[in-house]
Amino acid sequence: MSAETTPPEEALELLREVAQTFEDTIPNVYRQLARSPLALEAFVHLERSIGQRGQLTRAEQALVALQVSVHNGCEYCSGVFRHEAADAGVEDGVIAAVVGELAVGEARYAALIDATRRILERKGRLGRAELTLLEERGVSFESLLEIVTIIAAFTLPTYTNNLFHTRVDPEFR
Repeated sequence: MSAETTPPEEALELLREVAQTFEDTIPNVYRQLARSPLALEAFVHLERSIGQRGQLTRAEQALVALQVSVHNGCEYCSGVFRHEAADAGVEDGVIAAVVGELAVGEARYAALIDATRRILERKGRLGRAELTLLEERGVSFESLLEIVTIIAAFTLPTYTNNLFHTRVDPEFR
């Protein structure tokens, strides 16, 4: 299936809004999601909410999303979030550690990535001792819920990209 498929009429207004965010271009993932106005709307609104209302920093959100992308095996989203994390000031070594699923050196990032990996690997089934450990490492209950929200939000495009083999935009390679 091609990313060039004409989107349904009801997705066009939202795609115009997306284009404004990306210097009048529409990344291929949004073109794929636009095949279902429901999927596009759900993703765009959740992504906006995370960016506008999230308590994690932009860098932290990008690293969590990168971990979701790596876990889900999405080359497209991994490229996007490597760039996003770098643009937010995350050091190359930290990004490489997340991509390589290695230990992350910086304490705050390490705690967030550990929490994300645990949630993904255990499908959210963390015991009380794990929750206490994460809280002791500075990952609050609110942060855990934001991580779950990021996992939910970015599972949609990672699965979409994997399903339809979305071509990676040149700026994300």
